Amino acid sequence: MTLLGGGLTNREIADNLGTTVGTTKWHIHQIFRKLHVRNRIEALIQGRELLTLASRGHELAPAGPTPEPIRRTELAILGLLNQGMTNQEIANNLAITIGTTKWYLNQIFGKLQARNRIEALARAQQGEWL
Repeated sequence: MTLLGGGLTNREIADNLGTTVGTTKWHIHQIFRKLHVRNRIEALIQGRELLTLASRGHELAPAGPTPEPIRRTELAILGLLNQGMTNQEIANNLAITIGTTKWYLNQIFGKLQARNRIEALARAQQGEWL
């Protein structure tokens, strides 16, 4: 859970644990199954009591200044991401297409200097946008 919370990829988790990507995926699936969740974000939400920023051990380096301000729609998407929603659920919730949702996510990743949803959420919390 700590490595998932750090926004690491399956490859990075495998390297960190000295195991294979396949084994890492199996363990992540077991975590999802035990927590009754569908993805990493939901797993982190469910395990939030167990996972605190102080005990993560993999703090993100501070992001540089955002090149552009975070827009209202991007903040809404971050809020929905924080609830563990999928791209399709976000699109349905905001009455936009899934393609538009993906475009906004890429904009958010760029602005927050994040590689994935987990890092974006961590950076949004650092910047107090959540």
